[in-house]
Amino acid sequence: MDRTQELEEQVRRLSQTVDAMRGRMARLEGREPSVAVAKESNRRGFLRIGAGAVLGALGFAAARALPASAATGGNMILGNPNSADASTTLIATGGSPPVEVFGVSAAGTTWNPPTTGTFGGPLQGLGTSTGVVDGVDGWAGGTSGAGVYGLTDAGYGVIGESSTGIGLYARSSGRIRQEALANPGAPAYTPNDFEQVRDAVGVLWIHNPSGVWRRVNTVRVDRADNVAGAYKPFRRLDTRSGAIKAAGSTTVVSVAGTGAGASAIPSDAVAVVGNLTAVNYTGSGFLAIMPSGTVFNPAADPSSVNFIVGQKAIANAFVCGLSGGAVQVYVAGHSSHFIVDITAYIQ
Repeated sequence: MDRTQELEEQVRRLSQTVDAMRGRMARLEGREPSVAVAKESNRRGFLRIGAGAVLGALGFAAARALPASAATGGNMILGNPNSADASTTLIATGGSPPVEVFGVSAAGTTWNPPTTGTFGGPLQGLGTSTGVVDGVDGWAGGTSGAGVYGLTDAGYGVIGESSTGIGLYARSSGRIRQEALANPGAPAYTPNDFEQVRDAVGVLWIHNPSGVWRRVNTVRVDRADNVAGAYKPFRRLDTRSGAIKAAGSTTVVSVAGTGAGASAIPSDAVAVVGNLTAVNYTGSGFLAIMPSGTVFNPAADPSSVNFIVGQKAIANAFVCGLSGGAVQVYVAGHSSHFIVDITAYIQ
């Protein structure tokens, strides 16, 4: 083989290599490779044109060897946008839960409130256009699935923040579940600013600006038996069915857990609202209602209802806490009957 034939053969091989490279580039970019049509030429023209084509094609291939982003089905390119027309699913195919299918970490990074439009976390999900855009969209099927699960040893599991909107939004059903503490009553630890928790019986406790826990009590005028409707006031006690209460006597009246239907008082009520009426008294005096077990001082403690001779009955509204689920009524001055009516409760 002479030198000219040798060069011609090298050009043919290079041309085939370039055609293969063009085809691969076209497939990576989602295009169909073009079909080259060979033109006949004399040997010298072929060598001249072929050599120029090879150099030009090699320059084209070198300039486009790394695409700006990975095509669908291709490898992800770090440091560049990676476009795709189909979703990419990561599946843990073995092992025992929890299995990490995708991990992103940043050594020494702590949370700081980001400024508007920025985020400092190692993993970012940004909605870059206007309108309704999800920065991160988490979905899980089943009754025990968690669309987004945040876990930390002592920090914040999930933080929601918005400069002018809603930090956390319970959409659709609006349901929010909160785990209970191990014991009833105020938590044993020092609260964070504006923290709120539920104790073992579901009572809500919130942080007080002075740095202590405060129980959240609610005045209820709705039924307590899980039936829709308003609470119906009822008469808890009328002493006229028995002996008149002597001056200086104290009568304990159980309230929590009494009543029925629309008038039921729940067993965990902490106070009641009602009316206290003095009736059929033998002279002037007063009644005092207070939590059960309270030591009453007639000379210093306040009265609830004052009565005088010439009246048949006199009533006054009250709000009184419960102790052991009960209140007590003290009679001062002269003996008197009394009536306790309940109009609402506090839980």
